[in-house]
Amino acid sequence: MIDLSSAKVLAVETLLNPQLKFGADLISRIQGCLDGHATEMCRSIRSSIGTMIELLLKKHAVEIQKVIIVGNTVMQLIFSNCDVTPLSMYPFHTDNLGMKSFNSEELEWNFQLKEKIQFYPSIGSFVGSDILAGIAATGIHQKENYTALIDLGTNGEIVIGNKQRIVCASTAAGPAFEGANISMGMRAVTGAISSINLIDGKMEASVIGNTIAKGLCGSALIDAIAILKKLDLIGIFGEINSGEQNIQIYGKVSLSQRDINEFQLAKAAIAAGLTILAKNLSIDIADIETIYIAGGFGSYINIANVVATGMIELPEEKIHKIGNTALIGAKLFLFSESELTLDILSKTKHINLEGDPNFQDIYVDKMLLI
Repeated sequence: MIDLSSAKVLAVETLLNPQLKFGADLISRIQGCLDGHATEMCRSIRSSIGTMIELLLKKHAVEIQKVIIVGNTVMQLIFSNCDVTPLSMYPFHTDNLGMKSFNSEELEWNFQLKEKIQFYPSIGSFVGSDILAGIAATGIHQKENYTALIDLGTNGEIVIGNKQRIVCASTAAGPAFEGANISMGMRAVTGAISSINLIDGKMEASVIGNTIAKGLCGSALIDAIAILKKLDLIGIFGEINSGEQNIQIYGKVSLSQRDINEFQLAKAAIAAGLTILAKNLSIDIADIETIYIAGGFGSYINIANVVATGMIELPEEKIHKIGNTALIGAKLFLFSESELTLDILSKTKHINLEGDPNFQDIYVDKMLLI
């Protein structure tokens, strides 16, 4: 909740997405819609956001002027009660990307607003208004030099551009970094290892809540792989050099051979995405002046370890953690006219990475832990 006269944040509410019971990733949620749960998923997310706003109103009994919503393309379609079927099959394309507007009665919200509720437009089939907001937050569309944004959330989106031209793409990095495809993977909750450091040749971990480690989240997965590689416990193909199928990380937490391979797939998706997007702009990755890392666990990651794994092939000093750019951009949209959105959309192109003739070769090459 933001005071429009001063831009001061008055209150904040957060809630775990109730759609989690249909799956932690977008593909699972699309499947949930196809299985007949679309109406329930729509009502649950509308109800949850309405509930959070009501909680804000209990703290500050004010009249609400406007509500801005941003999110990935699938979330926008589910919230808007639109068909997600086109995103479930090749070529995974939907034309239903535009701004969606609602009144409180349509959403069954028990409070009134002066203006329509707006769910901001998506850029592409799997690049949503959260990335539109990220571009606004980082100011990529205004910069002379090339800047990149990597959002390591549910999906894993990449943007590169400047004030002349912007290209973006989505990658299949989310499930590994959010713990869904890792045997002892977790979200950043109590009991999750958030970071790992090598101290006197031994791995030491920070556990959220200072309790017994139950698993590890995405930031710790990156740390673990970088340290295992440094200690020569895994090879360039991700193989565990001892020949075992598991390798102990900390306490009872371990990584399996499959977990390491899942990490390689995720890191290769990011590295290949950066390479192909840079090629689309006719630049080298080295020409990028700044890379911002945002997303669910972007604040926790160790940049040195990101570089050590080969996920981002640039010097550490060019890489910066920026936090929740979707939220920062949504705040900006509260104070901006439609020209800001139109300016970004007019110069932004969505790229299908798999459509690049060299995608497979680049992707396989980036899987190596060199």
